[in-house]
Amino acid sequence: MSIVKIAWRSIQHRGVGSILSVLSMALGVMLVVAVLCIHGIVNKSFRSNSSFGYNIIVGAKGGSTQLTLNTVFYLSKPTGNIPYEYYMAFRNQEERKREFSNSIYKIHDEHLKVTQILSAQQSLSPGGHLNQLSQLWQHEALDQEFTYRAATHKRGLMARFCSMAIPLALGDYFGEEGAYFRVIGTTPEFFTELELDVDTGEKFKFADGRAFEFDNKKNRYFEAVMGSQVAKRSGTRIGDDIFPIHGDPTSDGAHTHEQGFRVVGILEPTGTPHDRAVFVNLEGFYLMEDHAKPITDDGHINEESDDDEDGEVDEFLKDDKAAVIKQRLQQISFRPRRANENDGEKKPDPHGLQPLPLEEREVTAILVRTKNDEFGLTKDIIIDAVNNNRLESTLNWSNYRPLKQNVNDAAEAANPIEEVTKLFYFFVDPIRKLLLSLTTLICVVSGISILVGIYNSMSERRNEIAVMRALGANRAQVMGITLVETIMLALAGGFIGWIAGHVLVWLAGKVIEGYTGLQVSLLSFTPTEFVLLPGLLILAVLVGIYPSISAYRTDVAKSLGA
Repeated sequence: MSIVKIAWRSIQHRGVGSILSVLSMALGVMLVVAVLCIHGIVNKSFRSNSSFGYNIIVGAKGGSTQLTLNTVFYLSKPTGNIPYEYYMAFRNQEERKREFSNSIYKIHDEHLKVTQILSAQQSLSPGGHLNQLSQLWQHEALDQEFTYRAATHKRGLMARFCSMAIPLALGDYFGEEGAYFRVIGTTPEFFTELELDVDTGEKFKFADGRAFEFDNKKNRYFEAVMGSQVAKRSGTRIGDDIFPIHGDPTSDGAHTHEQGFRVVGILEPTGTPHDRAVFVNLEGFYLMEDHAKPITDDGHINEESDDDEDGEVDEFLKDDKAAVIKQRLQQISFRPRRANENDGEKKPDPHGLQPLPLEEREVTAILVRTKNDEFGLTKDIIIDAVNNNRLESTLNWSNYRPLKQNVNDAAEAANPIEEVTKLFYFFVDPIRKLLLSLTTLICVVSGISILVGIYNSMSERRNEIAVMRALGANRAQVMGITLVETIMLALAGGFIGWIAGHVLVWLAGKVIEGYTGLQVSLLSFTPTEFVLLPGLLILAVLVGIYPSISAYRTDVAKSLGA
């Protein structure tokens, strides 16, 4: 009979003790496998988020780690916002010119200029001054005198270094108690320019619908895209309207916005925090209540600024040519308003709203991707410039600034890859090592229990060993039987524990998926698991050595005589 068969018969003979030894080892291995699998999932989540489509985050000062948690993982509360002009510093000339055209500074100074010209020409005939005014407007002679033209005719301060800049605005939530998700205002470029994996160039894919548009004919600025987890847990579908909650939903000051967003797209699962977020059009985000930043009251702007003082302009704008100019003046809007101011409706009409003026805008963060930054030099230049307050100069073009805006030390820049690596190294990895140490200790204790069980049975088995020796078995064979028995018990417990560990992780898959966005299956393996087999063999050999030596030293004559 072979050594393996004899060892198996010995295990069967000690049925209860063998089962308890196997279960003890299985418990330890199960915990080790569970820890390794969960760590692998968390690691994958971190690594997938470190393969950003951007390499710089710009946001309010408050710590680079906090900025990364807010922007990358949509966790914690933002430390504050930064002026919209900081975002404009990363845009090219064409984009800046389009943005600056929607400015309080521009339209207010145009308004005042028209008033001054008309007032100064009261002595002229109506036709004469109107023709002159029309020519001035037509040739943009007025625009040439405005400071904003100098700003729009230059590319942004950082534009030459960047290939992408995407703004994010946070502050709202969606969901219900126990399942609140971030609402993030951004631009359509978030879905078209941002890469989920820079190595493969993978971008967002839609399980249903499309990305929101800048200004949709039907929904205007109020379109939304949902992450896969949000759509799944909330049951939201394409065409549904969602109403974000302003502020922390758990605070007393939180309230639901009256203006809703039409869901036009649902993202495919990405295994990133994007799955747990709702993305809305930044233009619509600004137009919601409490999202506009009030401007300084310097005597030039007030609630009646759409009306001409003392009717001086109306007195001269009477013919057809003047009607065009008057209509343009009437369209000047410093704040969003309904199409019919006196319609008595409580809900704003989305088709009557105009974009929020540039000076009243702020962003929470800017995602920046630099050009040709193989050695990280461009990235370092931008981070150094931002952290040394170079962006402050972008505010000089306009006198109308948000109230209580501390422009000094207002922004900082961080490298998200470095921050995520530090988070993993200083927070996640130590916890993993601690848990792995504890579970490994459980395996060692389980191995010792096997040793104790076999050693305690040696006194009962001495007669068996003596009989085997009398029948011709040598000392090495007897030692081998005991060692094989130990190895079989350890491997059986390890195999059962390995399966149980994967089943445990699979059963917890819904919770893991909810927190990480990663889908877990029974076949979710980690490379570290394959170290378990040789580790268990070594443990079994170490545990089996002492009982084997004890069997090796058994005195045949003494044992048979007993």
